[in-house]
Amino acid sequence: MDISQHTIQAGRPRTFVLVDPTADDGESSLDLLEPSDDHVSLVVLLSGRSSSALREYAATEGIDTASAGWIYLDQVVERVDGHDRIVETIVATGPDPVLELADLVASNDTRRVVVPSSLPRVDPASFRRLVDRIPSVVVSGGRAAAVR
Repeated sequence: MDISQHTIQAGRPRTFVLVDPTADDGESSLDLLEPSDDHVSLVVLLSGRSSSALREYAATEGIDTASAGWIYLDQVVERVDGHDRIVETIVATGPDPVLELADLVASNDTRRVVVPSSLPRVDPASFRRLVDRIPSVVVSGGRAAAVR
């Protein structure tokens, strides 16, 4: 997993926001950000169906998929960056990005995890695995699912 930390400030719980550049509603998670989400980690997964747009873009531009993920997240940062908001970007590149994200969430002070409304529809297995593994709240399309 690659992480770009634009700013680091300890003691502020993170809101992890998963975005999907492939689905029409893959950025619906951004609509669920609140002013109190002042430390945001934007995440894009480079596996599964949700990364097909990144793979296509990478092939067209002659770059690797991870670079395409960073380019995409840089564009997203511009839309969510605020005066007092810390924004980090994460490109999950490993063999099991869901597990990597779950480990990252578990090892940090996490306020919540927000996923796009497309995830349960486009990749239900990954959504279920996130809900099963993440010890916080997963929000999808405005629904909150309590996690065990």
